[in-house]
Amino acid sequence: MATSAGTQDSRMLRAAEPAEPLGDFEVDDPYMAWVREQGVPLIVEYAFEDLNELELSPWEPKGGSGAIINIPNRLLPNDAHVVEIAPGGKSEPVHHMYETQMYVLSGRGATSIWVDESRKQTFEWKAGSVFAIPLNAWYQLFNGSGAEPARYIAVTSAPPIMRLYRDNHFIFNLPYVFSNRYADDSYNGSGKLYNGRVWESNFIPNADNMPLYG
Repeated sequence: MATSAGTQDSRMLRAAEPAEPLGDFEVDDPYMAWVREQGVPLIVEYAFEDLNELELSPWEPKGGSGAIINIPNRLLPNDAHVVEIAPGGKSEPVHHMYETQMYVLSGRGATSIWVDESRKQTFEWKAGSVFAIPLNAWYQLFNGSGAEPARYIAVTSAPPIMRLYRDNHFIFNLPYVFSNRYADDSYNGSGKLYNGRVWESNFIPNADNMPLYG
């Protein structure tokens, strides 16, 4: 506490000076630690001319290869995963506590989503499809072609979530079901129109050429 400019209160308790030099306080970034574990390229850039031409590296859990994109702006904390599923390939089943929205860049395939393994919901997609994964629901992606790869970009909230909880076991293993985020008819391609030209849907099969409202 200061009694006047530049003068400290004599009642302030002062700690003894450390006998040894102190190190700087450093905490590893849990998101960047996860990125390193994936073993795929991390690309920090604002824009890309063609995501289909982006160079990828093997990413086994995704069923093929991939890369991670970070936008160099602290106000845009989400990341993006560009993934190419090998011909006839499939991703490993996974669920997690961060949001994921996907846009199919090329190829065709299918996605299974479930909160109860006995009631899986599977829908087919192609280039131009958009879909969202319900929070913490299980999902798995399949390439529908045995000859051609299928490539998509997934925008995720993994960076802020991993930095908030700092516990990937929690993020990837929490058994809680968000029942208000998932329904058995969520992926039939339908949607609901609201004022302000808002279209609500978990799956848009033809986002690249769907009719728009003026």
